[in-house]
Amino acid sequence: MTEESVYGVIPAYLARDAEPEASLAEGLEGSFGHAVEIPAYAETDSLFDTLGSVPEGPLGEVLIVVVLNARTNAPAAAHEANAVAREKIAALASAAEVISEAPPARLFTYPRGRLLLIDRALPGHYLPAGQGIGLARKIGCDVILRLRESGRLASPWIHATDADVRLPNDYFEQMSDVEPHFTAAAVYAFEHRFPDDEDLARAGRIFEISLRYNTLGLAWAGSPYGYEYLGSCLAIGASSYAQTGGFPRVNAIEDFTMLNDLAKLGSIQRLAGTPIELEGRISARVPVSTGRALEQLVEKKGAAAAFELHHPLVYAHLAAWLRVLGAIARRSGDLEAPLAELPRGNPFFRADLLEDVLGQIGAFEAVREAIAEPADGTMLLHRLHRSFDAFRTRELLDGLRDGGLVSLPFREALSEAPFTGLSAFPEDDLETLRRLLAAEERTLAVVPAGVPVLEVDQA
Repeated sequence: MTEESVYGVIPAYLARDAEPEASLAEGLEGSFGHAVEIPAYAETDSLFDTLGSVPEGPLGEVLIVVVLNARTNAPAAAHEANAVAREKIAALASAAEVISEAPPARLFTYPRGRLLLIDRALPGHYLPAGQGIGLARKIGCDVILRLRESGRLASPWIHATDADVRLPNDYFEQMSDVEPHFTAAAVYAFEHRFPDDEDLARAGRIFEISLRYNTLGLAWAGSPYGYEYLGSCLAIGASSYAQTGGFPRVNAIEDFTMLNDLAKLGSIQRLAGTPIELEGRISARVPVSTGRALEQLVEKKGAAAAFELHHPLVYAHLAAWLRVLGAIARRSGDLEAPLAELPRGNPFFRADLLEDVLGQIGAFEAVREAIAEPADGTMLLHRLHRSFDAFRTRELLDGLRDGGLVSLPFREALSEAPFTGLSAFPEDDLETLRRLLAAEERTLAVVPAGVPVLEVDQA
């Protein structure tokens, strides 16, 4: 039994909410230092690049949990690719051991540890309709959590990544000094690998610029939800994972949803170590993803050149609202006075628009619910930030855009934004811009994001 079990969170999750595959951990002999889950759907060469990059860990043998997955209605090409992956894993690994027949699970000896292949890509074992990568992630993470609970996983972190990455040599070491009692999760730094195809590489660089621009804008505004939402770059505290109820079983934005829930439990630590390399590629594996975004940028003529980013004023309005939330907490729940203090008659600040959008997305109702129960200032502020979460933040930004703070061409937005460091940078080279924004984002690594309290006032 682990230290986290004292609070009963992990045993309760495993008893009520874990996937049946979690019990596969009981069939694994011995102990492990670290564990990482990798969902694999229609992957071939990329998966094996990822597996080949998994490094040794400082705490002992590494367990790689690969969840091969598909639904019945997956394209024939996806089923064929899964069959190739299944066969290649068996050919490259050794000492296969049958852990389970239903679901099919095999344990292999792999160059840097052991590999558990959970096969949800065979007839009779396909993922249910409407479910996908979220369920695949949940299956893998639940196995790791069970292993941790049994006392046979030294690391308190559940590592989650994808089948199209290259992990750095210090992947596991980067978590050595992160404190799991106060940190719900950590987000690794990342860099994209771009193909030789000029159009695809241009689209990839612009898309990465958009990710970093938004993260920098959120952090500058003071949002507790200002970090990258990438399921390939996560390390989640075991007890925090259990408290969230595990990954949602959906086939899109499972990483966004998970990080949103984690940020309400503790800080999200941005890591400053060697970045994970992500493959910049077109992909239709899930409906909302980097691969889909790249596909749209490449296929729609002129889309990359006309790409737009949120107006920097959108983030300024978010910052003003977050200051209002802080004032509400300091003033024991007074909403009206902080709102009245918003600047009026300022050509660069639309208080009327801000209030309209906040009303439309239910922000005022959420505030009134939060202040209805007595709480001190600290507790109230955390309650307010939990109600105005990443989803409401996104709704506010989009609502401000649609209400009149129109988006700008990406180069103009980069120059005008006070948080990019590019106001005096004249060049338009996309690779240079991407690298400068990456460097700017790395400066945030010393400041954890997220609501910085664990298990405080779960209202």
